[in-house]
Amino acid sequence: MQDNDELDDSEYGTARSIDEIDLRIINALQWSPRSTWDALAGPLGLDAATVARHWRRLERERLAWTTITPGPRILAQVSTALLEITVVPGARGSVTEVMTGRPHAVTVEVPSAGADLLVTAATATYEQMTRLVVDDLGRLPGVASIRTHVVSEWFTEGGAWRLNALGPGERGELASGSRRVGERRGRTTISATDRAILSALAVDGRTPMRTLAEIAGAGAATVKRRIEALLAAEVVGLRCEFAHPAAGFAVLVTLWCTVPVERLTTTGRVVSREPEVRNCFAVVGAANLVVQAWLHSPAEVPDFEARLLARCPDLAVRDRVLVLRIHKLAGHILDRAGRKVTTVPPDVWLPGGDAGGSGA
Repeated sequence: MQDNDELDDSEYGTARSIDEIDLRIINALQWSPRSTWDALAGPLGLDAATVARHWRRLERERLAWTTITPGPRILAQVSTALLEITVVPGARGSVTEVMTGRPHAVTVEVPSAGADLLVTAATATYEQMTRLVVDDLGRLPGVASIRTHVVSEWFTEGGAWRLNALGPGERGELASGSRRVGERRGRTTISATDRAILSALAVDGRTPMRTLAEIAGAGAATVKRRIEALLAAEVVGLRCEFAHPAAGFAVLVTLWCTVPVERLTTTGRVVSREPEVRNCFAVVGAANLVVQAWLHSPAEVPDFEARLLARCPDLAVRDRVLVLRIHKLAGHILDRAGRKVTTVPPDVWLPGGDAGGSGA
């Protein structure tokens, strides 16, 4: 796999931006990722051909894509951790290349301070997370140290983040149209068929049911039933993602915070309702609440932080770090302009630790 540092930068900074119609279509797909163009056309006030044409252009220019996302109850199924990785001088490129190729390394970021890499990792069990960090990643050539922050509660994640390009009535119509049928289910076992389906949906969340059936080696009715079961169990969801810099969201900031333990859940829920917040989760560590937010510029960081502190007086910010680059986002390897290059499906249920995932 090609190192992101060596990707062609000829169009970096000059990629066609995402226009207002594009933003509305992306926002609609955030609410209803697998809707037909006809179903989206009405709420958007466009014809289906226009919606389809804009989406094809966004996909062709790698500016937007649909994929899977963790569901609200994912922690009942997997173990998740933030890994602050420090590397020896000159090794960041090689370590980054290895990490972006690992299916358990879901997101790989370069922070402005502290560690050289910030990796969001997930495994089927806590025992596998221990093996991943200690026996696998800790022995990688070039890795100097790993500081592990195990997630204990997830208040919101990137797939729940929404643009604000639609009016309340438009959002309501799309949300009601995509609402799942049936009661919320408890823990569900992830089968080999499920993993094949999820890997295909990670690459393209709008993959037709017939194609999913061929990939999974199962009948279309079985595939449809399994997708509905996974969604109903809230293990996974579907999301529409896009190149944030092309839409004006040039800055991702990470706040490492402390909150009194008796106020942690309440504070996390309040913070997660802020429109800029991409991720908010409780972790086991000196800082016990991590907040990530999409902003338009570094100048917005103080105002965003001040607003959080006003709403949550028990919250204290221990450190604030800008993300200089996102090499991998929810399994998708990105170029320097935030466009999708390729996908390493985040198969966190891969058995036997991470040994099976060596590259894209």
